[in-house]
Order: sequence, then structure tokens, then C-alpha cells
Amino acid sequence: MNLSIHFFRKNSLGKIDYTKILEYFETLPNFKIFYTDDNVEMVYGDHEFEFEYRFLITKQSKVQRIYELNPMYSNINFMVEIPLLIPSFLAKEVLALVQKICKLFDLEIYQLEYKDVEPFNLVDVLVLFEKNRRDYLENHEVNDTILYDSEKLNIICKYQRSIASLQEYYNHTVDVGYCIPVVDDEKDISGISYTWNFGKPAIFPPYIDYIMVKDLEETLLLKREDLYRILAKYFIEIKTVLPDLYIMKEKQAKKARKEFKLLKKSHLSDLEFRTLRLCDVIEK
Repeated sequence: MNLSIHFFRKNSLGKIDYTKILEYFETLPNFKIFYTDDNVEMVYGDHEFEFEYRFLITKQSKVQRIYELNPMYSNINFMVEIPLLIPSFLAKEVLALVQKICKLFDLEIYQLEYKDVEPFNLVDVLVLFEKNRRDYLENHEVNDTILYDSEKLNIICKYQRSIASLQEYYNHTVDVGYCIPVVDDEKDISGISYTWNFGKPAIFPPYIDYIMVKDLEETLLLKREDLYRILAKYFIEIKTVLPDLYIMKEKQAKKARKEFKLLKKSHLSDLEFRTLRLCDVIEK
């Protein structure tokens, strides 16, 4: 399910130059352009969150009720499709790009719930996105989706987007891993997990629920609060970056190895988790 936004342009500005639109997308990272008989697709692939969305240039207009709209504007057969079941953090990123494109090419927008063509307003469209997502969740049964506290999820998403910069900041001397959502279908338990290579220096993300402790011979699964309680003296909080963000430096990580037996006592042996994508976690 997507939220579709259509682009319009004032007739007085003349025809749009599609070549310039395609040239612009060629400059953007993580976009690939595909040509089909009916469309040109500009597809964004997101590595950190494992999701895609696309802009389209179509041969024919996809706008319903187009003849009821202001004749001072023309539909340029250019649109964006935003997946509804993604965190608002990602929707804001997509809409920030839409805002840039509207300014760059003098575009305005139309959405099926609008009465007419309107200037782009990021806050208004985000509200529309969240309303459509909420309506969809109320009327459809969805699988492989985790509902999460909105403030905590926003911080987790900021961390996920900051992984590369954190790795660079610490000169790749500290492990900075991805947050991975997990679900136990039988027990109806879900949360966000993180994997720590035991004894190695690492960054520990904000507001995670579970930590996989990987040792050479075995892997332990612990609740975050149990691991933090046992290893509290080895952690340093990084208060200047994000809330609830911790680092275990090399010296402390080596010392923490002596606590393995205590960690083993808190191992959750009764849980069987499978993984999801972070884009599958959305606000409650």
C-alpha cells in the first residue's frame, strides 16, 4: 500500500524538461533509473532500512478526477509512491526530497484526498501520510509489522542512519552494528535486537530490547536490562550524540569477558526469534 503524490506545474511556466529531471536523479545516491514501455522509474534502495520507494514518469496521467482540477495547472505525469507501512522517520526523509524537487522544478502537488492542486507543505503531507497509515492499520490485518513507541523509534532510526558516520568517527576501531527487529510468533513477543561480538569494543544503540552475545563457541540471547545490569561498570554513555547511546571500549570489552558465566545465567533459551527489517517497525 502506497501514498501516491502527483506533481503539477503552472501552464504559464511552460513544459517541463524531463531530461533535467532524469539528470537530477542521476546525481542522487542510491537511486537507479529503469525504463519500461509505459514508465520511467527512479527507484531508491535503502541499505540501512532495507526498503524501496519510487518516482515515476508515466506515458499517461494516473490522476483521478483530473478534469475537475484547476485548469491553470497541468499534470506532468510525474509522481512518487511512498510505502505506508514505514516509520515516520523515513517518510520525512522521502518528503524532504519531494520538497527539494518541487522547489527545483517549480512544481505543486495533488493527492486523491485533496480538493485541488496545492503547494507542497511538508508538515501537511506528513500528517496526511500518518492519517492514511493509521486508517490502513485500522482496516487491514498486517503481518510482519511491529508497533513501537514513537519517540524511541525515532531515536533508533537516527542511530541506524548514523552508523557510517559513527564508524568513521571511531576510525573503524569499534563495532557499530545494525538494529534488527525480531519476532517470536509462538509467544507473540517482539522487539529490536542488536548483536555484540563478545569481548570486542562496540557501540550499543539506544532503546534496544534484546542483545545477541556472540562468542566463539555459543551465542547468548539476553534482555537489554539484564546485560546492562551485569556489565554496567564497563559502559560509557555517549551523551553528546543520541540519548541512551553507550560505548564499550577495547580495555573494558576485554575485562567484560570474565562476566560470561553471569551472562549465561540470563540467557533466554525459550525464545525462537525470526528477523524483520527496521522499516517494518512503525509508530504505535
